[in-house]
Parts: sequence; structure tokens; C-alpha cells
Amino acid sequence: MTNVHIVNHTHWDREWYFTSMDALVLSDQLFSDAIDELLSNPQASFVLDGQLSILDEYVELYPERLTDIKRLIEQKQLFIGPWYTQTDAFFTSGESILRNAMIGVFESKKYGDYMPIGYLPDTFGFNAQIPVILKEAGLDNVVLWRGVHLGKHVQSPYFKWRGLGNHQEIYALNLPQGYGTGMLLEPTTEYVDGRLDPAVDFIKKFTDTEDILIPSGNDQLAIITNFNGKVKSINQLGRYHYQVSSYQDFLEKIKQKDLETYVGEFRSPVLARVHKTIGSVRMDIKQSIYQLEQKLIKRIEPILVIANQLGIRFSNRLLLKAWKKLLESQAHDSLAGCVSDSVAEDIRHRLKEANEISDSMENTIMKQMAEALKLKNEDILLLNTEPHKFRGYKTIKVLTKRKDIHFYDRDFTIEKVDYVDSRENILEETPAGNRYITEPGYYILTIRLACELPGLGYRVLSFGYSEYSAQELVRTEIKEIANSHMTLSFEENELVLERNEAIITDFISIYDEGNAGDTYDYSPIYGDESIRLDYKNAEVHKADGMQQMKVFGEIQLPHNMEDRLAGAKTVKFPFLITFTLAEDDCIRGNLNFINTVLNHRMRLKINTGSRIRKATAALPFGYIRRTNQCQKGWENTYSEKPVNVEPFDGIVSVETVNNTITFHTKDTKEYEYKENDLYITLFATTDSLGKPDLAYRPGRASGDTTKRGHIMMETPSAQLLNKNMQYDFAINIGNEAFSEEAVTDWRRYEESPSVYYQLQDFNYFINRIDNKIQPKRQELTLTETRFSLLEIDNQYFVSSCYNSYYYPEKFIIRLENPTYQSVAINELMDKFKDSNISNVTPINAMEETVDASEEIKPYSVVSFLVELKE
Repeated sequence: MTNVHIVNHTHWDREWYFTSMDALVLSDQLFSDAIDELLSNPQASFVLDGQLSILDEYVELYPERLTDIKRLIEQKQLFIGPWYTQTDAFFTSGESILRNAMIGVFESKKYGDYMPIGYLPDTFGFNAQIPVILKEAGLDNVVLWRGVHLGKHVQSPYFKWRGLGNHQEIYALNLPQGYGTGMLLEPTTEYVDGRLDPAVDFIKKFTDTEDILIPSGNDQLAIITNFNGKVKSINQLGRYHYQVSSYQDFLEKIKQKDLETYVGEFRSPVLARVHKTIGSVRMDIKQSIYQLEQKLIKRIEPILVIANQLGIRFSNRLLLKAWKKLLESQAHDSLAGCVSDSVAEDIRHRLKEANEISDSMENTIMKQMAEALKLKNEDILLLNTEPHKFRGYKTIKVLTKRKDIHFYDRDFTIEKVDYVDSRENILEETPAGNRYITEPGYYILTIRLACELPGLGYRVLSFGYSEYSAQELVRTEIKEIANSHMTLSFEENELVLERNEAIITDFISIYDEGNAGDTYDYSPIYGDESIRLDYKNAEVHKADGMQQMKVFGEIQLPHNMEDRLAGAKTVKFPFLITFTLAEDDCIRGNLNFINTVLNHRMRLKINTGSRIRKATAALPFGYIRRTNQCQKGWENTYSEKPVNVEPFDGIVSVETVNNTITFHTKDTKEYEYKENDLYITLFATTDSLGKPDLAYRPGRASGDTTKRGHIMMETPSAQLLNKNMQYDFAINIGNEAFSEEAVTDWRRYEESPSVYYQLQDFNYFINRIDNKIQPKRQELTLTETRFSLLEIDNQYFVSSCYNSYYYPEKFIIRLENPTYQSVAINELMDKFKDSNISNVTPINAMEETVDASEEIKPYSVVSFLVELKE
């Protein structure tokens, strides 16, 4: 007998073509009905979509229902969490996904227990390290839908899934027909014969297990009333044995089976679309999300750790508020960008608020530290937010009365000089009364400064004034920049790279093409050809240790789809790329333009000089190797064309016979390679939330736009018209094969933030709330101009460092191993014992104690709860 486990649930998109406030209004009745139904029917249960944020918002409306909610959770009728929101699983970092679980579990404790299920039923595919992330979050399972190719990835929808290191293993429950398989549960012959039994028949084609899972619910659907009675009646009509169940109960059944094992990602659009080109739509939002994510992880969290240990107390509540606004923006539809313009506006506002919280916390901490150190105008406070010594260059902005400054015994280059004129009749408040003065002018200098900083700490550096000219970039007539490794030159309107006697012409270029797609997918236009953006001129500026080339371009492009089809080029498109070269194997670039074109895709093309054999892309806590897949006859198997456009988390590296070229970016998430060329998608703009019959996606439109009674929805803000777009990137070129350790070390340097502060009296609004920050009630005094909280060897890669959610005086440090070889940590533990640390406890991300390990396994993480000596 086949036992069919039916789970009553709702899938709750926080926002989509409707806003989060629209969803809140819907929840008012639907959640109230669900609570009332569960209270009146003690045998019933209901899954609230596995995300806590929607319950928090409901309880804000109805705090009096908290007692009922806690009772239903305790009785295992209502299942909440573990996530704060339903995260995207390709374009978020591993740390961000962990924060989603950490905050979801942390906040669930006010209600009671949480559902211990890695529930992600509608995410557009899954990165290969989800098992590692879930294990670190204390979960041993996942419920998922899209991206699984049954019969190829695995034979059965119920299997074991391992991370890339082949160690961390979880149970995976695939929903082949989605989370709405058993929706609208009705005890009728039409329903059972037309929907329910056929759904079981389909799943049984892939598994011989006697237990089958059928979720009963759908988008924003209410609880099914009299659920147990309806299932009982269905048993009189169907060919299988149906029973009321839960994900936990079904999981326990599956754990007793002999299951196959899979290692890898799920990105195959067979039974469901995964939208392989969604990584470049609404790129302004994606850039903002990525930058905020990095700010919180690499900057704000470790600053708070340093501050806490110095006696500057900030509770985690402000940090949690910023994280929540980010996590709400990283829900699968929100981050993907397949939302209405109204929702996009909400997302931008949440990100603005989270950035304001973050910047103001940093401002407050840095000013209090600078005042405690009694710094002067000529002193710069620099923080190192990593527990490693830093040696290299930081970019800082300094306000000075003169531009002819010097840093003592220290290399520096003035990259940019801005002058602010003096002002007349400026009010100055003094103890003797108010007076009006002439406020002197001042310089704002952007400086590239050589420095050595202690691990997880600070250092004060000072500058003075010199009678000699400052080290400024000076324009030269020769249109090339060079170091001992390479030369980049501007020749005949092309960029030419010369390295080790090899020459690559047309090294970096930009291409534009029309986009007939929507906010889900890019789609080419039949007969359209890519347009290469012309370079017009170049300027080169040089100083000791640094060279810069500005490449100016301008071209006429079709303004809209009609112009493109007619071959008419009607608008100017100017752009600027600035390349910087120092004494290493790295070319750093910044691309800047204002978008003046509609419905198009732009890509950066890097010519490697020889045929690319494979690509290696970063993903959470590791790297994945990919080769291009054959696409012939895709219409017979796939619901969308399985194009070779792939996601990457900051790093993608391509190997050829002659070299390895690694691309690092803080702004883009999507790549493709063809023959000799690596393409990085800058953005794809579009006019619609959903369109039917695309070249790469035949049939219905994605989303609800072509359902009966629904309308097409225009998205003018997704065109990014007149938006100033900027992209920072770095290209590392080497002859050796790709090295995970070397690339991660380089990435660590590239992403190390410049955290600095100048206690100056030229402009109190360089930092937004400088003029409002008041002295502490108990004055803080710092006497050391150099301080280190924790310093570990560079061989260990730190994924994050943040204050404990549960123990105010302790902090967490998480180490990652993004390589294929285990990393021993015995020496690190010995160093901890010899330092100012009193206790180190192995934990997971939930701050639960785990068994100590002598190593970090390949492609995995370990976490420690750290307590310092008093």
C-alpha cells in the first residue's frame, strides 16, 4: 500500500506583483482564520511557510493572539520558522543565508519552538553548498522544488545531498510538481481522479518507496478547513491511502530508507523554470543588496565586536533591524527582481534604511574612539576588521588646510583633489557668545595609503605638511600603463595586454544587445546583432607605485525596441572605464555610465587569448567547476533553454592552455564563456513583469500575468533609464592553474574594507550624524594608538566575526575552508590558549555547542564562541 502524506500549508510571498503591505492585509483574515481553525480542531496542523517575518508582522497587529499562537506551537499544530524570510539560494552569500536562519530561530523563541526543516519550496534553484549551510544552521534536511532533474541528478525525489567536500550530508525532499501539488483539497471524484491520484502516479514513476509526500496549499491560500475529515473522505475515492501528516513525520519515514547520494547544484529547468538569466535584471537593486550584505558582514559586525570589547556598548537590536531589512529584500522574488515597480521602490527604501542604521552605528563608534584617543586634525584612525595582520593599501579621504601633505615614512598617492571654497558670515558659537566669521576653505584628498594594521583592532597614523609637492598623479602623453608583470596600452581604439611576451589584442570590450525578455529572463531578438561600444580616447596619469588609464567611449545606440528592429541608432551612450595598475598581477577597473537605452543587455567581454577549457566560480564556502553543456534538442526536455549563463559569488576564473584569468567583482553576479571570451553581464533592462513565448522560454509567461483574469504588468523602473551605473572589478592574470587558496587570499585583500575616521573641524557632515553624537556618560579613555583584539595566521580564512546573539560579552568567529584539502586547526587552538582569550567553545551558527574538531573539512566552516580574559 502506498501511504500518501498530505501536509496542510500556505506559501506566503512577502511581496511579488503585490507589496508586503498588500500581503499584510491578506494575512489579517487568513492567519486569523488559520488560528481559529486550529483551535477548534486539535487534530489539525498548518505550516506557515517556514518564515518568521510574516508572523511577526501579524502579531504587531494582534498582540492579544500571542497566547493562542504559543499554545498551538507547543501542541505541534502550528509550524513556524526556521527562516526569517524565504531566501534566494544563488545570489546571496553563505553568511547571509546563515543570518536568515540565525535571526529566524532567535526571534522564534518568543513564540516557542521552530520547525526544524530547511524549508525552501519556491527558490529558483540551489547552490551546491546548501548542505554545508544547513548543517551549520543545525538542520539536517531540506524541502525544495526547482532545479532538480529527476532521472539525471537523482533517480528518486527523496535522497541524501552532500556539500562539495563530500562530508556534510542532509536529507532532501524534492517536490517534483511544486508546493501546490495537492492544493484545493476536495473530497470529490473530479478532484481525486483529475489531480490527486495522478500526482501520486507521477511521483511513483521515480521512486519505489511506499511513502509519498503531497503538500496541499499554494500562494497566499487560506488554511483548508476540516482537513482531517476531507482526507478521510478522499480515502473512500482514491486509489492510495491518504493520511494527514507533517514534514517532520514524513522526514522520519524517509530517514529509515536506503537513499542515494548526490553532490552538486540544482539548476536544471526540467519540471520547473529556474530562470537562468535572472541574475542581471534590476541590477541597481542587486548591487545595493550585495554592497549592504558585504558592509554588514565585513565592516559593521566586526566593528561592533571591537567596540564592545573597548567598552562602547551597542546591543544587537540595531544590527538585527538592519539585517531584517536586508533579509526582507533577499527573499527569492525580491532579490531576483521579478517584482512590480511598487515593490522595487519598497526594496530600495528598506536598503536605504538599513544603510543609514549601519553608517550611523559606525559613525558613533568611530567618533567615540577618536575622542577617547584625543586625536587631532592631522590624525587618522584606521580599523582592521579582520583578525589578521593587514599589509597593503587602503583608500581614504582626508580633509586638510593644504594639499601638500605627507605621511611619515609611508608610501601614499593622492588620487583626487577636491577644494571647498571659504564661506563668509558663518555663525560660530563660543562660550562668550555668538560671532560671525569667515570659514576657511579646505581640501578633500582621496589618498591611496600604504599601511600595516594589527588584527581585529586599530592604529592611528598621522600626517604633516611639507614644502615639497605631494605625491599626485601626473598626466603623461604615453597611452599605456605598465609594471614588471604586464603592460596595458590603448592602441587604435583597442585595449592591448602584453604579458610574458604574449600579446592579447582587444583585451577588454563592452557589447550591447536587445532584450525581448522580462524580469524573469533575458531573451534575444530574432535577427538582432550585438553592438560593440567604441573607445574614443584614453588619458594616462602616473605616480610612483601607481598608474591610471581613463578610457573614454561614446556610441550611438537604439533607444528602444522599435529603433533596434529598424536599425536606427538614435541616442548617445557615453561611458568611462578607469584602469588602475600597481605592482602586482592585478588590473583594477571602474566602469561608469548613465543608461539611456531601453530593453537591452550589456556585457563586459574579456578576451583570454586562447580557447577556454573550463570555468571555476565562487559560491558559499567554496568553488565549483563548470563546463559548457550541449543545448541541442532542449525543447524536448526543458521548460526553458538551459543556457550556459551561470551565477558566481564575486569570483569567476577561466583556464586556457596559456593562462588563468580570474575576475573579481563587487557588483555583478552572472557570467558566460564562449571560445576565447569570458562575458560578465552588467545588466539586462526590461519593460514587463512577465511575457509569454520568449525565444528561450516558450509557452506561458512566468508569474501570473497570463492566468485567466490577470493582466500584463509594465515595469518602467526595471529599464534603469537615466540611472548612473558603476561597476568595480579586478582582473588577476597568471600562468599557473587555478588555486583555491591563492584566489581566496587575493579576494580577501580585494574585499578588505577601508574603515577610517578623522576627528576634524572642517566639515561636521562628512559623516552624517557627527555633529549630533554626544559624549558618553562615563568618559571612555584609550591610551594606546595601536590595539589588537585577536590576531591569527593568514593561512586561516575568516568568514565572519560578530557579537554573540545570546552572550553579551562574547563574540563568534567563523572560519571557512574553501579548498579541497582539510585544514588543521591544532596550532590555532594552541595560539588561542596563549593569547588573551580565556575560553573558546566550538559551536554552530545557532550557538549550540558541537564536538571539537582538529580540522576544517574541505569546503566547509567551523565556528567558535570566544570569551576574552578580563
